[in-house]
Amino acid sequence: MKKRVLMGSLAALLMFCSITNAGKSRDFIVINNTGYPMKLFSISHSGDNAWSENELSAVLQDKEKFTMTFEGAEKGCIWNIKVMWADNNTSSIYKDVDLCKAKVFAMKYDRKTDTTSFTTE
Repeated sequence: MKKRVLMGSLAALLMFCSITNAGKSRDFIVINNTGYPMKLFSISHSGDNAWSENELSAVLQDKEKFTMTFEGAEKGCIWNIKVMWADNNTSSIYKDVDLCKAKVFAMKYDRKTDTTSFTTE
């Protein structure tokens, strides 16, 4: 009987923790490995055209990183990321980034072909 009560209590506790963490923010590290400085970093849920405010407080130079707090998990996990390059005022979009799984988002960019790529950990 005690074992059954203990298991029931443990299950209830785990459900409570899952529910209370469902709307919590998640942090991930953004690493600029593009070769170019960026002055804007904005996210949009995949399929939306509404972009967040600029998440950068200053220009992010090549090889620099910052911690991003992601608070939109209730909308889903797959997001697009828009950056604006500080040296020529053009922008690029990184598509279909799973922000629920990403702890580190390392950005790459080939300006000659206008190709974005990334790795996540």
